[in-house]
Parts: sequence; C-alpha cells; structure tokens
Amino acid sequence: MDVSGQETDWRSAAFRQKLVSQIEDAMRKAGVAHSKSSKDMESHVFLKAKTRDEYLSLVARLIIHFRDIHNKKSQASVSGKSSF
Repeated sequence: MDVSGQETDWRSAAFRQKLVSQIEDAMRKAGVAHSKSSKDMESHVFLKAKTRDEYLSLVARLIIHFRDIHNKKSQASVSGKSSF
C-alpha cells in the first residue's frame, strides 16, 4: 500500500466533495440558515488542517454541531415548545 498516496487522497477534489455533501446534508437536516455555504465551511476547515486526521476531525465536529442543532429542534417540537 502506498502511504503517501493515501495521505494525499484527502486533498483530492473528489474526497473533499464527498465531505461537502455530508456537511450540506447535516445543514439541511438541521434546518438552519447560515451565512456560509457548506463549500465555504469545508474550504475553511481544509485550509486550517495540516493532516488528514485533523481535517476529518474538524469536519466531523462541524457535522456533529449541525446534528446537535437538529436534535435540539426535534426535542423542542416534540415537547410543544416550538416558537413561531
């Protein structure tokens, strides 16, 4: 196995696009309007990360953040606390 090839794979456009799609999906499910697009967020994380692991960790934190928003909204609507 070529380790250097695997290490640069995370920088490929195809790999990054998959993560942009995952961020976009998490944003859509959370139902929040945000001033930055999923592509902008991924680009910021990509520029900040120095390694593949750091990149994936930052993207995961971003997705978890949006899932938490979604879960809080779901709990609020179930308990009847939704605001108009």
